[in-house]
Amino acid sequence: MLNMKKVITVVSGLVLGLSLASSTVEVSAATLAPAPKLTQAEDMPTNPAIQKGDKVFVVVQDTKKQTVSVYNKDAKKTSKTIKMGTTWTAKATKKVNGKKLVRVNKSEWLNAKDLVKD
Repeated sequence: MLNMKKVITVVSGLVLGLSLASSTVEVSAATLAPAPKLTQAEDMPTNPAIQKGDKVFVVVQDTKKQTVSVYNKDAKKTSKTIKMGTTWTAKATKKVNGKKLVRVNKSEWLNAKDLVKD
């Protein structure tokens, strides 16, 4: 009987020791493994550098209206508006009174903040 108790104690001690050793090996192996590289999130540019000939896409900040104001060549608002999602080819760009304008039609100019390169 005394011999059996010693065997059980030794076996249970070995099982406990091996289980602790294997769990620490798994933890250390997990910390040594290199983390996967994450790619950068693709964001829309906040200040696109639009040039003549670029395709531009109208983006709206105000979600209720869904339209963008049209300016004249002197950077004054006109009564015309353009809907969100319209695609244009930039005919010219210029800066007037601190606003960067992009010509999309013969006499229609849009604010560069409302446009994104397509």
